[in-house]
Amino acid sequence: MKLTTLFELYQQEKPDLSPATLQKYKRVYKLFIHDTDIDNIFVDRIECIKWRNVVYKRASAITANNYHRHMKALFGLAVAMELIEENPFKQFKLLIVKNIKSKVAKTSTIEKLKSMISSDTYYSNLSWFYLTMIAVLHYSAVRRRQLIGIKWRDIDFNKSTLYLTAEFSKNKKDNLLPLNSVLIKMLINFKREFKDKCGTIQQDDQVFNITKLVNSYTPNHLGETTENHISGLFTRFSNKIGEKITPHRFRHAFASIAANSGCNLQILSQFMSHSDIQTTAGYVETDMQGLRNVQNMLSET
Repeated sequence: MKLTTLFELYQQEKPDLSPATLQKYKRVYKLFIHDTDIDNIFVDRIECIKWRNVVYKRASAITANNYHRHMKALFGLAVAMELIEENPFKQFKLLIVKNIKSKVAKTSTIEKLKSMISSDTYYSNLSWFYLTMIAVLHYSAVRRRQLIGIKWRDIDFNKSTLYLTAEFSKNKKDNLLPLNSVLIKMLINFKREFKDKCGTIQQDDQVFNITKLVNSYTPNHLGETTENHISGLFTRFSNKIGEKITPHRFRHAFASIAANSGCNLQILSQFMSHSDIQTTAGYVETDMQGLRNVQNMLSET
């Protein structure tokens, strides 16, 4: 059986996977074919390790491990269907990752970004839009895809909650998040500003639709903002402040602050719409000073 056929079967087995996730699987297995010239499921452990090492040499341990996991999942289906006896990607361990660069949006970086938006000649004209969008990323830890999926009907101003639909969730599960008073106040002002500039707002309208405010953004077929629009915007933000900042770094920042402040990891995992707690743990950056404080307390007893 060819790998393309295996991938098609995997799609049928996993109808809940997002188009972006499926595209990632497709890129990985096609890269395997390109690098190894092997296009069937009958591959041994040695060939898999050789390929992993090729990826590692031109990329990183993180990338090699990521590809490893994707291929292991695909070949896991082949085993489940009894097409092969063993999963070759399950016969060797992931690489040890060293010197991981921080993916957390630092408080100083966030403040620098907010200051730039408020004072910049261009961005300050729509500071209410950009600052509210950043606040939602900061306080709710939503993914980029979830951000563009928020409609006005999803925000309950009376109950102070935000409903995230399964359609825009990575694990295809809906979620209900709390909104603090800061966010509620900003969203009320945001809605008023948006209505003043764009007219009537419908419940089904996309909240963060920058295409209605900036002509340089071409809307999609629904007349809405896309994930690429958001990515491009944050690339320009990064260039402007001289530091890398992305929507996903706000998720890492939220997880790290919450966990290091004593938040139960199970609750945090639910808040962040993770399928398992191990994924959440991977987002948390250890508070070294906090650990030193614990050591100091122990030394005093």
